Amino acid sequence: MNRIETQRRAALAAAALLLAAAAVACSDALSVERPGQITDGQVGGGGLTDALVAGAEGEFHVAFNWVANSGAAASDEAIFTHGWTPWEEYDRRTLTPASPAWDGIGYPWMQRARVTGVRNAQKLVEGKASGVAVAHALNYAGFSTLLLADYLCEVPLNGGPKLPRAQVYDSAIALFNQALPLAGADAEMTNLANLGIARAYLNKNDLAHAIEYAKKVPAGFEAWVRFQDSNNFDDWVQKYNLFYRTSGFISPSEFSLALDPAEWATKRDLRVPFNTDVQQRMFTSNPYPRLGYIPFVPSSFKGWPVQDTITGGADIRFASGLEARYIIAEASLYGGTGGWSGAQVLAFINERRAVGGFGPYAGADLKGELREQRKMDLFFAGYRVPDLIRYKQFHGIDEWPKGKMGGYPADAPYTYGSTECWPVAQSEINTNPNF
Repeated sequence: MNRIETQRRAALAAAALLLAAAAVACSDALSVERPGQITDGQVGGGGLTDALVAGAEGEFHVAFNWVANSGAAASDEAIFTHGWTPWEEYDRRTLTPASPAWDGIGYPWMQRARVTGVRNAQKLVEGKASGVAVAHALNYAGFSTLLLADYLCEVPLNGGPKLPRAQVYDSAIALFNQALPLAGADAEMTNLANLGIARAYLNKNDLAHAIEYAKKVPAGFEAWVRFQDSNNFDDWVQKYNLFYRTSGFISPSEFSLALDPAEWATKRDLRVPFNTDVQQRMFTSNPYPRLGYIPFVPSSFKGWPVQDTITGGADIRFASGLEARYIIAEASLYGGTGGWSGAQVLAFINERRAVGGFGPYAGADLKGELREQRKMDLFFAGYRVPDLIRYKQFHGIDEWPKGKMGGYPADAPYTYGSTECWPVAQSEINTNPNF
């Protein structure tokens, strides 16, 4: 078993320990338990090096698990219901700073992931750990920072003032740039850093730099958030893929996540399979019934193309050479220098359409078709919300769900709200004197 795989498996255990510690002291979501007890000798010894690296990756794992699922509900990837209405505020697009599921669960996990990655990287440097180990922690600190920039309207870092998203992307780029020279010959850490930089530049609309760094990522590169199959509901954060619990209707009186019949009744794409035989009745406290299709394993998950519901152990591809190619294609279409020609973008689109089971594209809207192919290829992997934000902010294209909420009968009175980016949590507002 190689070093990276060992650290990945250790990440699950480390995440569980960190979550347990956080439960004891949940009032301080940004704390790392007793970092002063970590000594240089312990880090240099190797065992704690692996633990610090695993902690950085494990906290990203926890935040990503939440964000991918909640982001699916908040965008047009899925419709979502739950017996406790605060969970539904993502789906309704009515998220506020004080929303309990956001203020008490999602926001602390996202902030803690970044802080843990940065602090663990610092401890590794102080303990004279290997450059690859430091790069590993820095990369996951960078991707945790990307989560904050991708989803929040503005972001306070380290108890500081609220920062615009562009500045937080710069913070992520700085972390990846620190990781690059330390990664040395480690291809995985180098590719992660370059991909992270390319994503940050794309979401800042710095198209030339997005193309420059995306071109450094091999087409076959893939990085995964790893999960373990488990039937224990208490393990949903640190062990199993949350889509297993939500989209599989495992708990009939709790989570329900499904595909909107308004979009999927006649739509078929091999990359996003689902149970086409029946529209499942979703659990909701609303008096009107809500129906949706049960999704199967999408192509961004391990196990595809199996035609079955998502399992707890289905890993999610969170970064890849495929994403890098989408970055090059999109940035090229919008005028980024050094990218692809229109013919090259069309060839890429046709390649991806073939994976979905379709023939060559015969239309004239390459940008629109690229958006559709990107959605299908990166389905349920945490991309859709930042994509919708970017399309609207920089290109004037609004694809947010709006009007009548999907899955309900025509006479149901429920309509989508206007939340796009997510707010800073109320607990941060109340306790951060610099906010």
